[in-house]
Amino acid sequence: MLLSTPSPHTEKSARRFLNKPLVSQCIIFGVLWASYYLSSFFEIEETGFFVISFVNAFMVSAIFYWGIAAIPAIILAMLTHGFFASDLRWNEVLLFSCILPIAPALTTFAYNYVTHRMKQRSVPLKAGIYFFLFAIVLPLLNALLLFLIASSPIIHVDTPFIFFSSISIELTHLVITPLMYIALVYVFRGYADANMRLDKQLFNANHHRWTYYLWLSLSLSLSVTAMLVHYSLMLFSLCFFLLILVFMGIGRYGILRPMIVGAIVTLVMVYEAVIWVNITDDIDENFLGLLEVLILFSVLAYIQGSDSIRRFMLNQEQLRKERIDPYTGLYNLAQLKEDLSHIDEPVLIYLDLKTTMLNLTGIGHTGQAQFLRQLTKHFFTAQPSILRFYRPPFSVGLIYVEPLKPDMNDDLVAISDLCDSFQFFWQGTSISLFSHTLHCCKLSNKDKVEETISVFCDQPTFHDHKIRWFDDSDLSSHKFLRLNSVQRALRENQFELYCQPYRNLKDPDAISSSFEVLLRLKQDNANPLEPDEFFPMINEFGLESQLDKWVIAHTFEMLATQLNDWNLVDRCAINLTAKSLGDEGLSDFVIQKANEFSIPLYKVCFEITESSAIENETLTIETVHALRKAGCKIALDDFGTGYASFSYLRRIPINVLKIDGEFVRNLPTNDADQLIVQSVQLLAENMQLTTVAEYVETENHAHILTHLGIDFAQGFGIAKPRPLREHIGALNGG
Repeated sequence: MLLSTPSPHTEKSARRFLNKPLVSQCIIFGVLWASYYLSSFFEIEETGFFVISFVNAFMVSAIFYWGIAAIPAIILAMLTHGFFASDLRWNEVLLFSCILPIAPALTTFAYNYVTHRMKQRSVPLKAGIYFFLFAIVLPLLNALLLFLIASSPIIHVDTPFIFFSSISIELTHLVITPLMYIALVYVFRGYADANMRLDKQLFNANHHRWTYYLWLSLSLSLSVTAMLVHYSLMLFSLCFFLLILVFMGIGRYGILRPMIVGAIVTLVMVYEAVIWVNITDDIDENFLGLLEVLILFSVLAYIQGSDSIRRFMLNQEQLRKERIDPYTGLYNLAQLKEDLSHIDEPVLIYLDLKTTMLNLTGIGHTGQAQFLRQLTKHFFTAQPSILRFYRPPFSVGLIYVEPLKPDMNDDLVAISDLCDSFQFFWQGTSISLFSHTLHCCKLSNKDKVEETISVFCDQPTFHDHKIRWFDDSDLSSHKFLRLNSVQRALRENQFELYCQPYRNLKDPDAISSSFEVLLRLKQDNANPLEPDEFFPMINEFGLESQLDKWVIAHTFEMLATQLNDWNLVDRCAINLTAKSLGDEGLSDFVIQKANEFSIPLYKVCFEITESSAIENETLTIETVHALRKAGCKIALDDFGTGYASFSYLRRIPINVLKIDGEFVRNLPTNDADQLIVQSVQLLAENMQLTTVAEYVETENHAHILTHLGIDFAQGFGIAKPRPLREHIGALNGG
């Protein structure tokens, strides 16, 4: 049976149990007893000291992790071990148990005090402080305490024991203690501490996969070989070659991995040397020289490790300045490319913020930068899996990367919900995001990141889609094909003019017709496409103005060539997009085409929609004035539900007010809608505006609207859309 992986909840419960005070004391007690056993493999029998003291290493690690709370369990473990597992007398056990923890505790407290008060908490500086306190101060302090013990009549401690004990402490804390503390943090907290995160960053930044595996396999194979070889020249030759490998790996493969290999080598060499000393019963110069060489190697390793970390951090600081926008805190594409190299199956997620940023132009760059900072902080707080946000060039939005996983859609829904809950606070007020879209793309070719992103982040805004998936292999070609199809439709006149007539509610018997020109896209052997189906492509490629001019020109041409009598037309309404209204040459184009086809412009009404934001209101007003001066009428479409509401009535000179169908659809059953429509009619009457009600679906609707004083009705209940050519023919025949 396969063992199942523990759930995160189970792991958290287990760690909460381990961190209970009584449980922690029991663990300290038990591990310290185990440390005595491990240390016994490195004991010089003649003097009784441990060349490698796992006891001292765990004592310091425990005080680092638990602080002063670890002292009672440490003393109790030393007392019980002294009474039950050593040859010491009871008074010697008491003295050693109470005095020996003093030096490690004082040194650990001093290290914590100094590092916490440091203004610049650089890792190399902290490593230097650790080396000074635990490789120099602690051995001296320990020697001083042993000299005090030796001066008492209770215990006899000779000078060689004190000397060897100091060497043991120095070597132990250089080689074993850091690894033991990191292991302790990982077991009890379940996550990497700052040192492990730095090691991972250093490893990811410098290593090449194949060289690392070569280094690791060579180190492990030589370590295993060294464990099988007894005390000999060959053993020490292997071990010193391994130490050279350790130096080669420091910085290049992080710090932790070379430290582990170095610790293994050191333990093997010391273990074999201790066995030889115990067999010969002689601590010779070779043994002392070995310890000195190992200490020297450890010191050099600390120096090289500190230098590697210092250079890495300086490089990271430089990269940070180059790759992070200081105003928004967002990373650029260079950082994205590097991060993608460490993810096997990356998914790019682009949060489209075009609509929101368009409405934040009034707060300036400072406000927009603050908006992005608040938004990214909102995500970081609620979604720890997001490590970085990137700012794509020439796009208004945010990119982040996640590895592909089975529950990806659940994460995307959670991100979308976070977008909905976000509030941007600015100068005492707050706003939420406008409609947003998460564009998602599995990146299959990391070598074409810039090309993919340039197309990926240039997708149109889809207000009715919060999550959309793309395939990067087809993204560019599909866009090209879509652009080609739209341009061909304009070039080859594949668009078809339709219209939807109005009913004159004030004069049902009027001969002249009012109608709105509509647009369809012809398809081979298929029904023509509605605007909702093809207009996103028009918007995507910025062809709105070109399409509006096509509609104007072809409507004028069809009316001029096919309409027999202009008295048959009361008003021909043509829609204009927000982008067209910002075209400086629009009014000149209309006048020129009207002169070309002899169109009476007082019969033409241009509808501007309120459901999309006007980008340049000043230019829009100038265009509207020019059209009105030429004789055209201006209608405000979708009144009541769009961006500007009543404010447009004060700034833009209009003739016709079209009431949005949202207030008309439920008119027979909704008294509130009737009141709203009546209010709009009273407003229009006072402003001398003509009113048109949209979405009139039944005769009952038309009857109510007539009673409310509305001038015209438009909808399926009045007349369905039909080809403009057919409608003109019907007018001529009538």
